[in-house]
Amino acid sequence: MSTPGDYKQQHLIKMANQIAHSIPTRDDIPGQISAHMRQFWTTEMLKTLRTIAAETPDILSEDVHSALQSL
Repeated sequence: MSTPGDYKQQHLIKMANQIAHSIPTRDDIPGQISAHMRQFWTTEMLKTLRTIAAETPDILSEDVHSALQSL
């Protein structure tokens, strides 16, 4: 598994996966993740995470990938 080397990229990956794992209910996890990202993440953060998802898809959870598709 290739890991992006930039600290900011690593931090975004960690935050996205933490959000996915900390959703209190297991209902519509991707929807809850995308709602959180819409509310708290900047456009630049989302753009960077989309690039990471495209270049190293195995580094993000499936729920994060699904959330990104709905944004």
